[in-house]
Amino acid sequence: MIDFIIKNKSYILIWLLLTSTAPFIFFSWPGHPYKILAFSCLSIMFIQILYSEKKVIDKAVFCICLLQMAFYSFLILYHEDKSNINLITQIISLIIAIIYINNFIGFKGYVKSYIYIINAMGIGGTIIFFLHIIFGINPLFQVDYSESGTSYFLYLTSTNVYYNLDNGLRLIRYSGFFDEPGAFALFSMFAIILNKIYFNNNKVEISLLITTLFTLSIAFYFFVLFYVLFFYISKRYMVYALIGICILTFISNSLLENKSNDPSINLLTEFTIGRIEKDENSGFSGNNRSEMAAADKNIFIDYPLLGSGSIHAKVNGSNIFSILAKYGLIGFFIFYGFLIYILLLIATQKRKDKILHFKILFLIILNFTHRPELSSVLTILVFISYIYYLKNNIECSSFHNQNT
Repeated sequence: MIDFIIKNKSYILIWLLLTSTAPFIFFSWPGHPYKILAFSCLSIMFIQILYSEKKVIDKAVFCICLLQMAFYSFLILYHEDKSNINLITQIISLIIAIIYINNFIGFKGYVKSYIYIINAMGIGGTIIFFLHIIFGINPLFQVDYSESGTSYFLYLTSTNVYYNLDNGLRLIRYSGFFDEPGAFALFSMFAIILNKIYFNNNKVEISLLITTLFTLSIAFYFFVLFYVLFFYISKRYMVYALIGICILTFISNSLLENKSNDPSINLLTEFTIGRIEKDENSGFSGNNRSEMAAADKNIFIDYPLLGSGSIHAKVNGSNIFSILAKYGLIGFFIFYGFLIYILLLIATQKRKDKILHFKILFLIILNFTHRPELSSVLTILVFISYIYYLKNNIECSSFHNQNT
């Protein structure tokens, strides 16, 4: 065990930092010393960087970090909004993490560890999903992490959707160790994409695709639909794919129209295909963001250039207009600076690679309708990993050959 810790001390340090803060749920657990852990990890990393011979960071990435820090500093004065201090702190932590990964791990090694950890959480969550259905599992403890959210710790996973009723009705939507199932689905999606471009490991890909289905995330189902169309189905098999989609649509409609006598089946239907049932107000019943989007759109209209911050109006968040409402049109381009840089890098690729990477970028942007706040260090490291892949031109010939 000691030999393992010594050999992997750099990986342990970076993941201690990442898991001590959001989007992971651990920081809300009673007695968790997340501030001490995060500060200690950053301090150790900073000291190691100072004593290292090379302090490597991509110049363009560093410039984007500085631009974002300058913008958030300006907003502190312009809006008198001190919440931007948290974003500046995150960027400083990000810079330290990027330099540390470059010097002591390498982004290929970091990506491999990221994929391994997400896949392990997916397997653990799927095991608990079925064990709870069959036997029923009582949470070891639960934590109210917000006014409307409770996280239940179930040994190999956690969840904020937990049913264990007297009539035998048992169901969870596992979250890994994030605050909700949709968050795990998002980071699993990132793991699938990074695995595709870095390693193209089919076994890992299938494992992530299958296990994440049991989060019952509608957004992930849409991701899988497009992912399969982009990377699994050639033009000559497209007709069969469309036939399969039609069959699934017919089965879904039949289940929605004919309620079962089994409450477990009805509950499962409600959390899966029931969420795409037609709704007059929001388009479909699983769309709980339409009203929030409409409200944030109005805020953006009122504050078009620099947004409202968190002072002038209450931005709902978690919808396509939330970043525009909070930071305005100018802030929108600065906030998504890393993604814009990825777009520019893709535009310089060879034609066959360009098509493949535009598909991947589409899959990432697909999530902006419900999760546009991509500002955590963990999330941005995904984008930085993608940037380093594109700039270093890492060879992955089997991936290219499969999709051309």
